[in-house]
Amino acid sequence: MGRKLSRDHVFVETDGQVYLVRDRGTLRFPRVRETLPFPTEPNGVMDFGDDRVLRQKPLLDHHPEEWFGRDAIFERSDVDPLVKRAIYTTMIRCVSEVILSKGPRVLMVKAVRGFSKGHWNVPGGFMDYGESPEVGVEREAEEEIGVDIVLDGLLNVYVSGFPGKPAYTLGFVYKGHLDSEAFHLKPDEIEDVAWFTVDKALTLTRNPFAKWALVDFFLQSGEARAALKVKRHGSAPHATGSDRPTVFLDRDGVINRGRAGYVRTPDQFEFLAGAMDGMRLLQDRGWQLVIVTNQDAAGWKLLPEPQLARVHDRMLESLDKAGVHVAEIYHCPHNVLSDCACRKPRPGMLLAAARDLGARPRGAWMVGDKPSDVETGRAFGCRTAWVGPKAWRKRFAAEVRPLSPEVVADGLLEAARAIVRYSEDPVVEASRKSVADPTITS
Repeated sequence: MGRKLSRDHVFVETDGQVYLVRDRGTLRFPRVRETLPFPTEPNGVMDFGDDRVLRQKPLLDHHPEEWFGRDAIFERSDVDPLVKRAIYTTMIRCVSEVILSKGPRVLMVKAVRGFSKGHWNVPGGFMDYGESPEVGVEREAEEEIGVDIVLDGLLNVYVSGFPGKPAYTLGFVYKGHLDSEAFHLKPDEIEDVAWFTVDKALTLTRNPFAKWALVDFFLQSGEARAALKVKRHGSAPHATGSDRPTVFLDRDGVINRGRAGYVRTPDQFEFLAGAMDGMRLLQDRGWQLVIVTNQDAAGWKLLPEPQLARVHDRMLESLDKAGVHVAEIYHCPHNVLSDCACRKPRPGMLLAAARDLGARPRGAWMVGDKPSDVETGRAFGCRTAWVGPKAWRKRFAAEVRPLSPEVVADGLLEAARAIVRYSEDPVVEASRKSVADPTITS
């Protein structure tokens, strides 16, 4: 069954003033079909299940003093509870966390409760009232793992969540190290602590800005960068810039037709309909294209590396003739039994592109046809598109549903068009998805 349509409300706010309408003694948000007495532009979507709140920014030439101050709204008894809930949700939560490192590895803690219950995360938590971020993270670390930490500076500040999520958290993430590993875990908060490489840590945490912070740590750590070994075709030089919008593309099933016995020769490589057009569209809109592919045939010694290079040379030659440039091809030459950093769903190939090509999670998409592709994008902290015929998607729907890809499409061209729409106006594109794809929700 598809998700039923939500009731849509309009949340208009500027400079702490909220526009409300009175309806039979109750102050409420205007509804979508009601005409506003001023122009607006989209500013976000808040999903509350049966109610969806579309945030709008008013285009005014004056301060609307006659509207309702957001702080005073909580003191009134004549305000619709949805209004109070939406305003409360927009209040930024502040947390302070730390990436504790030892060489190329980082310390992760496994939570007993809260948002990360049953998952690994970096040490830290919510800041107390009046507490500075530095004091907060030192307190949280001492409470969780029972040791003092040494802060080496601020790594970055992040806002968690993508457009469409109802709540946001401001995260201060620090770099640090330990003088002692005599851990004393707080049993009602932390059940385990361990050191992981960055690629593994990314697959373990569900905290969005912890993922972004882990990528930033990786890029700043010479030891972590040097420790990551990933095979690349050699299409592009190292260090070509930073923060470059990037679309990562799986190969088989996205660009070309897969084969039961693997694509092992150039003549067996067959482009899927619309794949080149989709790649060209993305390229023309400013994204660099990076192919990331697991090559089991190489892992099982069925496809020597020189032969794989010839397959990719033929593919690149055809793309060049069509005016499509691929920044780089990364491949994992290991089989499914490997515990390597580069095999999807581990995000080692995406980390390599961050190191080599300036790709960054918040400006990237991962497009693939397998659940592991969507998992890889989620691990890296970027948006994802899941492609494939409906019968294929139905087969893997149960695995992909919890991963919530932003785009679901029959093929690369359709996905590219959706990515363009989403990236040009994420609010509008999120609003289009009032009913989720049936191959995910059914």
